[in-house]
Amino acid sequence: MGRPAGYGLTAHPGWADEVRKAAGSRPVSVAIDPIGGKPAESLLDLLTPGGRLVGYGLIAEEPISVHASTRLNRSLTLRRKNIGRWLSEASAERRGSDGATAKQIALGLKDQFEVAATYGLGELADAVEHAVRQGRVGLVLVRP
Repeated sequence: MGRPAGYGLTAHPGWADEVRKAAGSRPVSVAIDPIGGKPAESLLDLLTPGGRLVGYGLIAEEPISVHASTRLNRSLTLRRKNIGRWLSEASAERRGSDGATAKQIALGLKDQFEVAATYGLGELADAVEHAVRQGRVGLVLVRP
């Protein structure tokens, strides 16, 4: 299945300028990437020297391609996080704390994200199909 050039925000022309405008005069020192591939490469251009790209998803079919000089000259750090590793390595207390923090952030920003659809856990296959659907606009949520 072919994928669009960008996903979510990065699919829109001028998205990087919108991010810079939202940041104002503040440097962008961290970008969080759930996609990988070309969209992640575009995020690197937003980062200030010494910035960090933290990726946790692998939706894109292509790899992240970064020339070594880009990382070295700007002292950028690329980190990938794996939820499976986090689940097995983090204590129950840490997982609970991380989950509470994520929920607080999500609730505080809920008006910032368009929701394409909400599915129950019994509809997980439909939710996944919708999440990877070409041309989808907005988040696909799964609720208990």
